[in-house]
Amino acid sequence: MAFYEKPFYRDGVRMPIQCITVGLDASANAPSLHYHEYTELLFGLTGSAQVYIGAKHYTLQAGGMVIVHTGCPHDVLCREGSCSYIVVKFLPQVLLADEQTPSAYGHVLALMENSGEKQIAFPPVALEKTALPALFLHIRSEWQEQALGYELSLRADVTQIYLYILRYWEAQHVPLLSRIRDMGQTEFIKHAIAYVQTHYPDLTAAETADACGVSATYFSRMFKRAMHQSFSDYVALVRLRRAEQLLLFTDDSITEIAQAVGFSTASYFISRFRETKHMTPLQFRQAAKSNAEKRDAPCPRNGI
Repeated sequence: MAFYEKPFYRDGVRMPIQCITVGLDASANAPSLHYHEYTELLFGLTGSAQVYIGAKHYTLQAGGMVIVHTGCPHDVLCREGSCSYIVVKFLPQVLLADEQTPSAYGHVLALMENSGEKQIAFPPVALEKTALPALFLHIRSEWQEQALGYELSLRADVTQIYLYILRYWEAQHVPLLSRIRDMGQTEFIKHAIAYVQTHYPDLTAAETADACGVSATYFSRMFKRAMHQSFSDYVALVRLRRAEQLLLFTDDSITEIAQAVGFSTASYFISRFRETKHMTPLQFRQAAKSNAEKRDAPCPRNGI
């Protein structure tokens, strides 16, 4: 069962960016799956670790990076020897300035919404000729020393890392939310997304358009132009992300989960889930259970 990790506070102030250095060895107990509001960047320092995210797992090597998106249940385990890595946790909205261009909002929304098939595991070879290793070390130093204005330095470094990720995704031809052309569209999309996040189990495009103060036709056209997908497809993705959490956090049946997140029938839920995740909800739950058993299994000791 995954647990919710509360936001981090330093001196009574909620920190939008946090940096932790973690050391693990194969004798350590497996940590529990947890999730939080932060996007998490893991940068390998030594050894090799297994990063479990939902029903999948990825290898984090020294000099490599793994991204854990907001709300995704995850944990990290060292299966052999020892390893260490840097964890940088940040709220995606920290990348947004008070004054920003519409396209900048679209770029950050690409991270906040976690839409599309984006690569989240980067091997060392992908980073070795970039500034990212130095940026991670600089973030750790700034976090530890807390020199004047260190919060600004953290934000600048995280922005540089995300800019690399964004351009890497673009080079891989991943659809990105960068077609927002004016501030009117920005406010429109903010309002629409906020409404969906609150009402996703039971809403229609017409209801959402009315909440945004526009006609249904205009709403559908503007939403697809900005988000690179139809409103119904976006709502389905939101429902599927919530369904993933329920599959991992509860023992509810597939039918109960389908109803809870707003799918009309269990068969339609299964069909959309398979289309997106390339496995059925039951297979997803079983894969997550198998991962949990692997995490909890005794680690090898000296060939034993």
